Amino acid sequence: MMPTLAVLAYVCALSLLFVLVIPPLAPTKLFMRFLPQDIRDAAKDHPDPPKERRILGYLLTAVFAVAFVGGIVLIGADALRHSCGFRQIFGRYMLLLYGYKVFDILVQDQYLVIKKKYFLRFFPETRDCKSWDDRSFNKSNQLKRLIAFPFVCALMAWITLWIGR
Repeated sequence: MMPTLAVLAYVCALSLLFVLVIPPLAPTKLFMRFLPQDIRDAAKDHPDPPKERRILGYLLTAVFAVAFVGGIVLIGADALRHSCGFRQIFGRYMLLLYGYKVFDILVQDQYLVIKKKYFLRFFPETRDCKSWDDRSFNKSNQLKRLIAFPFVCALMAWITLWIGR
């Protein structure tokens, strides 16, 4: 259980770092696709960062993705080392994904995006958009993920057991 909680803390910290660092490095269209339509419309003419920054942004995204997958692999390896069964591995993955999703919704979406309006620093032309105050701006995407997580966790647990045997 402790390794799973440690990996959850690691993944949350990694995600927060990513969200704080990537806005000035990502192409506007790529970054904006995660935000509501009125914000996208207001920022459509925002210039992309220079090519060097975009390359750095892509490299950092790849590093963060590999680090996230590494956390998932660590949970699976620890579960196999402790001879966990399908249910225990499934539970570890559920704890990771749902714990991360709670962090994402509460800290990244509600606190950074809605309360602190962190991204206005990089996209000042979106200041008057009403979606900055819409607490449900990402509700349908979040709901889809929450519904898909048990199936994803079951598949990851099955793959972990398959690899471990």
